[in-house]
Amino acid sequence: MKKWLTENSCSLLLSLFNEIPDLLSDVKQFKEALNEAAVKANDKTNIFTNEDDFPDIRKRKNQIETVRREIVDHRREVRIALRQPSLDYVTVMGVEYLIEVKNAHMNLVPKDWFKINSTKAVGRFHSPFIQEKVKELSQLQEQLVLDSQAAWLSFLQQFNDGFRRFKKAVDHLASFDCLFSLASVAKGQGFCRPQLVADDMCIEIKQGRHPVIQHLIGEGGQYVANDTDLQGSTERVMIITGPNMGGKSSYIKQVAIICILAQIGSYVPADSARLGILDAVFTRMGAADEIFSGRSTFMVELQETSDILSQATSRSLVILDELGRGTSTHDGVAIAYATLDYFISKIQSLTLFVTHYPILAEYEKLYPTNVGNFHMGFIVNETDTSASDDRKQTITFLYQLVQGMAARSYGLNVARLAGIHHDIIQGAELLSSQLEERIQKRRFQLEAFQKLMSTTRDQELIEYTKTFIKSYDAADRNYQC
Repeated sequence: MKKWLTENSCSLLLSLFNEIPDLLSDVKQFKEALNEAAVKANDKTNIFTNEDDFPDIRKRKNQIETVRREIVDHRREVRIALRQPSLDYVTVMGVEYLIEVKNAHMNLVPKDWFKINSTKAVGRFHSPFIQEKVKELSQLQEQLVLDSQAAWLSFLQQFNDGFRRFKKAVDHLASFDCLFSLASVAKGQGFCRPQLVADDMCIEIKQGRHPVIQHLIGEGGQYVANDTDLQGSTERVMIITGPNMGGKSSYIKQVAIICILAQIGSYVPADSARLGILDAVFTRMGAADEIFSGRSTFMVELQETSDILSQATSRSLVILDELGRGTSTHDGVAIAYATLDYFISKIQSLTLFVTHYPILAEYEKLYPTNVGNFHMGFIVNETDTSASDDRKQTITFLYQLVQGMAARSYGLNVARLAGIHHDIIQGAELLSSQLEERIQKRRFQLEAFQKLMSTTRDQELIEYTKTFIKSYDAADRNYQC
């Protein structure tokens, strides 16, 4: 291994392999000095395997053993006194060396014995000798605990003398474990070595993949890889739309993971990658309140966005997922629209902005050089639901990032997949189509009115007036229905 490292000039791994043995040269003796079972049980009186190195503990245990042997030898006198050759001591509720005598033999118990406890059938006693020895034994055991504690502190002090060496060795082992893990995953999933450029702000990824999803799918699955092309000087903002569950969030997480892995020096899950040096990766994803701090879901969302706005720079990657969804549609659209404009015109960071608001697609026209509209590909399938003309739409997700904006989010498809009752979905589809038709007619009215007010030719004025009145009447009738 060292020969291979030397030939391949891996200075970091060479230093790890060369330094770790010296740093841990004496750690084995510390490990072998401890009784693992006693350590787990927090039994400090038996924590050391070789007590010869701790004479106070050995001396105290010898004294305890002597007292116990004396008590056992005293059992012969007890047997003679009670005329029971096979009598033995008992332990009840932690009290040791009890002499148990049946009530029928109480007349044999010497008067100077101490009665400890009794039942309906037996009485339990300590002879004066046992009483004295039990007291002595208790004192020796307490002293043993103190001696063991002192020995443990002495052991820790010896270990502490090499603490800096051991800590450095642990850091080296952690570094090696991290590098080995990254290398193992990179080899197993076909990662590539990214190219980092210091003089260019860009994220160019060919056939990028999400490593966790790729692992979960396995070799037999068909993972759909995607490209990413962000340039600080040109197209630096991607507005991403598409149906619910179409893969938008997975895609932006994939880009963030690839960027972070590249920044820490790892291989990345892609066919190729060229990236600039980022100063930070900021994300605003998910929805959750903070009851303990009295902050609603929307408040948490805006607070995190505010933090990003105050810290992001032109060398940052900013990822925002459905900003503005925590409040009313109008307020949400306004916040998302204004925030995205600030990132485009002021901060000028590399930005991935996931949204379901169609109006945000206008930024591609306002900033044609810097903004691009994209969506996750899908296929809409029309399926007969009965013998009537009633039909339902099902969505096939392609998980492929393509240019352009998705016109709809197809949220009812997710409701169908979630098992919402058919009657509810059918009613929602009818209401959704009515609202969509009303919005389209209102938009048509606005366009007709703008043409009407801007024309100067009489013939066009008459035609636009008729068109406007016709569209207004149709919309009004639809509203009344």
